[in-house]
Amino acid sequence: MQGTGPELVEREPALATLRDLLGSLSRRRGQAVLVTGPAASGRSALLRAFAEEAAATGASVLTSAGSPAESRLPFELVHQLLPGLRLGDGALEHAPSARPAGASGADAARAVHRTVARLARTAPVVLVVDDVHHSDRESLDCLLYAVRRLERAPVMIVVSEPEQPVPGVPSVSSALLPHRSCTRLRIGPLSVDGIRTLATHRVGAVRARRLAPRLKLLTGGNPLLVHALLDDSGDDGCACGQTDGAGSGDGDDGAGGAGSGEVTGSGEAGAGTRFHDAVLTCLDRCGPGAADVARALALIGTPATAQLIGEVTRMTTESVGQAVTALSTSGVIENFRFRHPGARSAVLASVPYERHRALRLRVAELLHRRGARPAEVARHLLRCGEVGAPWACQVLESAAEAAMADDDIDHAVNCLRHAHLSAVDTVRRTTSRIKMVQAEWCRDPELSQRHLKDLIGQVRQGGVAEEALTPLVKQAVWHGAPGIAEELLDRLRLGTGAVCPSEAAERQVTHLWAASVYPSLLRTVPQTPVGRRRDSGPLLGRMDRPLRAAGALLDVLKPGGHDAAVADADQLLETVYPAGREREVFRVAVLALETLLYAGRAERAARWSERLLESSGDSQGRTWLALLSWTAAEAALRQGDLPAAAERAREALKLIPQASWGVAVGLPLSCLVAAQTGMGDFPAAAEQLAQPVPDAMFRSRYGLHYLYARGGHALATGRPDAALTDFQFCGDLMCEWGIDSPGLFPWRLGAARAWHDKGRTERARRLVNDQMTRLGTDGSRTRGAALRLLAAASPVRQRRTMLQESAEILQACGDRLEAAYTLADLSRVESELREHRRAWVLARKALQLARACGAGPLAESLLPGARPKDAVPMAVPPDAAALTPGERRVASLAADGYTNREIAQRLYITGSTVEQHLTKVYRKLSIRRRDELPTDL
Repeated sequence: MQGTGPELVEREPALATLRDLLGSLSRRRGQAVLVTGPAASGRSALLRAFAEEAAATGASVLTSAGSPAESRLPFELVHQLLPGLRLGDGALEHAPSARPAGASGADAARAVHRTVARLARTAPVVLVVDDVHHSDRESLDCLLYAVRRLERAPVMIVVSEPEQPVPGVPSVSSALLPHRSCTRLRIGPLSVDGIRTLATHRVGAVRARRLAPRLKLLTGGNPLLVHALLDDSGDDGCACGQTDGAGSGDGDDGAGGAGSGEVTGSGEAGAGTRFHDAVLTCLDRCGPGAADVARALALIGTPATAQLIGEVTRMTTESVGQAVTALSTSGVIENFRFRHPGARSAVLASVPYERHRALRLRVAELLHRRGARPAEVARHLLRCGEVGAPWACQVLESAAEAAMADDDIDHAVNCLRHAHLSAVDTVRRTTSRIKMVQAEWCRDPELSQRHLKDLIGQVRQGGVAEEALTPLVKQAVWHGAPGIAEELLDRLRLGTGAVCPSEAAERQVTHLWAASVYPSLLRTVPQTPVGRRRDSGPLLGRMDRPLRAAGALLDVLKPGGHDAAVADADQLLETVYPAGREREVFRVAVLALETLLYAGRAERAARWSERLLESSGDSQGRTWLALLSWTAAEAALRQGDLPAAAERAREALKLIPQASWGVAVGLPLSCLVAAQTGMGDFPAAAEQLAQPVPDAMFRSRYGLHYLYARGGHALATGRPDAALTDFQFCGDLMCEWGIDSPGLFPWRLGAARAWHDKGRTERARRLVNDQMTRLGTDGSRTRGAALRLLAAASPVRQRRTMLQESAEILQACGDRLEAAYTLADLSRVESELREHRRAWVLARKALQLARACGAGPLAESLLPGARPKDAVPMAVPPDAAALTPGERRVASLAADGYTNREIAQRLYITGSTVEQHLTKVYRKLSIRRRDELPTDL
């Protein structure tokens, strides 16, 4: 006998049994053999190998194979067998090869029996019938007739059929097995060892050992599928390499039917055309209902059930169960999941587009009726195109809302786009479009701008539902249409429709935020907004957080005490950290951070901004990330950290393009301009100022940022008249809007510097005094800057006192750049008073702070009394030897300009410990204040 090849791996025992049975024919004993096994398990290969071996022994071998296409042709199988007999013309007179119309089944069966018996007189006869379940009924009767009458003749009949019964096809096993000479052989799937042996012939022993377990998982041991994956893998083995789990049934597919040209799938691991063809072959061999069940399973994904598949395919549960069993035993699926994602793609690619769409829609409807999650139903609706059903539109909008909560903005936009197409009336269609615009804004506001004009037209024509006006107000505010925003707010205020509590709160939040952007709308805001609670209890609901945040920001813009607003902002930031991906989290965070910035709490704003940016990760909400980057930049700027401010401002402008910022472009641009001006990079700042900005920006709060930064640049470049114009315009707007708060912008100080540069010292003094009067006793950075300006127009000894107080305030507030300017001025005063040692210490300290702020070139030009940086430092005072290591560390950081809070954080000690150490340092060094600390401790 010939050795077995790779096609017969683990089939040798069955082949050996067939050989033994063939040998028994010499004892004039007939045999019948039924070979069963899963679809594509290698039954045909086994029968071919046995037929060749039987022919080699001298037996007369007659072969045939059943076919679904020929199963309705009477005596087709017998017609295949008889031409194989080497008989004379006379022997054919009883054969029904011509299949005369008048021939009966009994006559044909007797003729076949006589012909085979005559042939067996000279040599053993072997009849091999593959896929007998696909044979015609007449031929099957002939075979069974022969089996019952050839028990003592040297005749062996070998037939094969699937292990699982095929729906609608009679099984041969029930007729053959009761026969006493019948033997049943089962061909099972390949084991891991068998797959390794098979693969060794293809890829070598080393790679076969590595691939075998994976191949078993992906194919269930089906030889046809194993061969196909090995064929597709080529030299790299990627088709049978790593995939996501044992199969894929719940991921999104890329197949759109045969007409779409798409045959891709998520994580297909390189499966190609051979594997796809092998899968379709398995479906054909699993029976007529298997393909429909596989298609339904591929569309439904998980969780799929026999009942749901039956509803989709309109098959009985019993038929579905039989098909599922056949698909499972063939290795295509396991537990209602495709073992290999490429199998799912192959199944879907075999469905024509229109049939694919109809099945998708039926699956979506059934899942919707069963109460499936909107996201699961939407997965199917997105593949159906325009549906035109109200329920589909609602499902897609709900799925989009869930996607937004999960920060999957791209998917949300896709859902809303299809919802817009599926809407059955103009109002619903426009509502979906507005929601899509709102989602697009989170990703790139420029995309949402193109819809605004058309949507406003729809509003005026009455084609927009009242519930859709609120998001439209936000778009009008961002894109510079305050008049439209006010019109929409009036429509909401005068609306007559019923409003749920969450929608009412959202309208209030939007109104408060719109007024904070365009303060001219402040007159339209109710005096006591509903929901603004300042109790010590927890925040009461989901909408209470944005309502408090918007109210706090509005409060801090107005002159007066801001303690309550700051407390609200701190509490809100505690509730949103670490930052989730929900849109509300970002909105609350940005509003609270703006509150802290305008209340003069830049240090807190900086800390929170960095923490929130770090925790937000790679969120798809680029607009919100850009706004968070701006808050970090503004906080760094107000602390005097110019390089950090410039870097964060550039990040903000990179996250979304400048055209996408709308009127808010004034935020990152002004921050970048101010930082570059402070660092002495005047050309770069001028380049930013040359960028076009929306005219509507100057009607918004964001325009104040821009005017103040542009005035600072004009002042630094020797253009006091231009600076005075910008500062005065900034002040006029703030006074007109009723938000003349120094924490927002101390425009009077900017104007005072401009008048001072013009030589109008008295006018400058009046502006500073006016600013000081408005500050009261508030020890803010604005007060520190005002004292420095007031000192410039005062006698020398009064200047020293003012500058010392200014330095204390600015260093305590953490504004190092303003502190550097103040120390530089104080150094000059000490020099005028012939206190050269103190003047030198202050000059060195001012220079050190200026360099730490990134304003080295500019600061050095303002500090003529400072020595070059490579000068020999002044010796540490002898009294410094009495300092303990802890006191020395605290004193050194304090000399560098760190606040008590920052020193405590860096050294991991309490604020009271810092104060105690500094008190002892002052006493031991015989100094009275912070700015007298030596810089070289």
